[in-house]
Amino acid sequence: MIYHATTKITAGALILATSSLSFAKEETFDDAYELDPVVVTGTRTERIISETPVKTELLLKDDLQSYNLTSLKDALKLVPTARFESDCQNCGLNQIQLLGLSTDYTSFLFDGSPLYCGLAKVYGADLFPAVFVDRLEVVKGGSSSLYGPEAIAGVVNLITTEPNESSFLTSLSIESILGDATETEASFSYDSVDPSGAFSYTVYGMRQDRDSLDLTTDGFSEIPEFENTVIGFQTWYRPSETGQLKLSYQYMDQSHRGGDNLDLPEEQARVAESLAHEINIASAEWAQTLASDIDYTLKASYIDVQRHSYYGARADLEQRAYEEAGYEGDVTEAYISANQNAIDALARTVWGNSNNDVFYIDSQVNWRKDRHTFSTGLQYRLETLSDGPLYGAASSYTEDDFSNTSFFLQDQWLIGEKSELVMGGRIDDHDNVDGTVFSPRIAYRHTQNKNMTYRASWSTGFNAPGAFNEDQHIGVNNGGAILLQNDPDLKEESSQTFSLGAEWRPKNLEDKIILHSQLHYTLLKDSFDIDDSGELSGDENIWLRVNGAESSVFVWENNTNWQINEAFKLDAGISYVRALYDEPVERVTGLTTREYLKRPDWTGHIALSYENHEFVDANLLMSYTGSMVAVGEDADIWRDTPKFLVMDFGLSKEFEGFLGDSELILSAGVNNIFDQRQKDQQDNGEERDPTYLYGPVNPRSVYLTARVLW
Repeated sequence: MIYHATTKITAGALILATSSLSFAKEETFDDAYELDPVVVTGTRTERIISETPVKTELLLKDDLQSYNLTSLKDALKLVPTARFESDCQNCGLNQIQLLGLSTDYTSFLFDGSPLYCGLAKVYGADLFPAVFVDRLEVVKGGSSSLYGPEAIAGVVNLITTEPNESSFLTSLSIESILGDATETEASFSYDSVDPSGAFSYTVYGMRQDRDSLDLTTDGFSEIPEFENTVIGFQTWYRPSETGQLKLSYQYMDQSHRGGDNLDLPEEQARVAESLAHEINIASAEWAQTLASDIDYTLKASYIDVQRHSYYGARADLEQRAYEEAGYEGDVTEAYISANQNAIDALARTVWGNSNNDVFYIDSQVNWRKDRHTFSTGLQYRLETLSDGPLYGAASSYTEDDFSNTSFFLQDQWLIGEKSELVMGGRIDDHDNVDGTVFSPRIAYRHTQNKNMTYRASWSTGFNAPGAFNEDQHIGVNNGGAILLQNDPDLKEESSQTFSLGAEWRPKNLEDKIILHSQLHYTLLKDSFDIDDSGELSGDENIWLRVNGAESSVFVWENNTNWQINEAFKLDAGISYVRALYDEPVERVTGLTTREYLKRPDWTGHIALSYENHEFVDANLLMSYTGSMVAVGEDADIWRDTPKFLVMDFGLSKEFEGFLGDSELILSAGVNNIFDQRQKDQQDNGEERDPTYLYGPVNPRSVYLTARVLW
């Protein structure tokens, strides 16, 4: 099978596992060919994307650049049913939704290893730059049979690949947000390949800096200021023709702050939510082919996250200081004026200091026998957490460590030329779960003819409890240390997902258009919830993680990919999500509902790209978000939100022979042209409810990017 370069017909080369095209030479637009892409996430083995039995969505590096997508949250604009939501105006707390489920139910991987620990995952969509990733693979549905805890909604795998030639790339981007805030980003990457092919390495770095933005002019930020510095390297070494060693290291220094008076120390602002992360990620991987029918991989990785956090409201601290001084009733202005130093000292105790480490060891053996490919492996994960005050008491108010040991087995069986069956399962032994957890999966592909392919699967997932919850830090500000504990009767979250899909390539259109339709139905059992009332624990300062209501999520995805001609490509899709609890939940006054919050029923996108390197390249991306239920629990308000249609437009031009044999690429564009966003954000200063957020996160912005490749 051949794969023509101009037939990457999905948005920015978003190639679905069911959407690979095969052209005869006389049907192609030119004579340039490339191999059908290979994916690995769905089965943990290399598979041609059109033939994998587990539907996989693939986004390539060139397309991230074409659409000016620099972070993980931006890249997911091109993945059906994947959404990014911000949950706090002050701190930028966010979530990535996949199949209608939140970040907690998605496993994020970096070259197959855990990308985030529990602490970093809270703000993970902003933390990880996608610009240094060669491709992004997404598998939806329960994937715990291969990847263990968290893989209920699916898996997002950010993958790097070895360079094939030496090169140097540098980039500078400037973005103006509503003319009131500026975001700059500078990056570089250097690839070196030894002529013998035995050794290569990549060094890269990036610096981001974004101003805060006050959209309501009440003096408090809606978008926090943000800084991020990244530096890393990867190296590949082949001591023999059958073995390869890969070493990776990445360092991130990231901080963001929201609230008011951002030029003052956090302790002196009326509201300040500030976080600073230092993250180290290191890994080593050895892969070797022992014979034509057997190979194995050994991998070890380590994640270290150090975080300083501040969640403080000056009014609460003034009242606390007043009461701790022995007074009763509401704090007086006279006390505040005379005791600023005492209030500052109390405010310093709000600073938090968190340390989270993850050690991960992975092994896998693949054995091919007749029409079967057997894969088996062992994994071990150890996570430790220390979470306490930065100043004052030396002891932590939360400490936790747990390990997970697992074994998986999978059989990929080619039943005949048209059909394939994948059966597998995994056993996990997690410290925070009683007994072991068994996660089976079955997937089936049937290719009826070159125009029609069907896929069906039943998959399972589970999530084990940890000790960290971001709400805990909010509670600390209201009355001292909060302890988060697991209910003694707590069970693991578990899920079953049933998926059915089809791909049709109309014969009379010469394979230039592909239609996809996919159904997912997920049953979620024993969902985690937090009881902060003190009624169950017997102490208002002890919060309990408990099992909450059961729920179900139905998803219907439809996508059309059309290679209009040599220059134009179109990707259009619409998805329906219905996420319901089994029992109604009281949210705020006047709202008791079974619906998940901030889950639009309908989402969609249209992406059109035009390629003419001799003239100019252009792209248009439209993202639709339907109505949903949004609440402000502190403000005790709710509403059915309006619908949003966000339109992004960009142009780029290549200039050959810039500075010798280098290539200059200039890009410019407008994101969110019509400034589609929430217009009823509260503007009552420190009294506002910063969690009353919904819809598109970023307002209208204009950007200019210059990239130089040597």
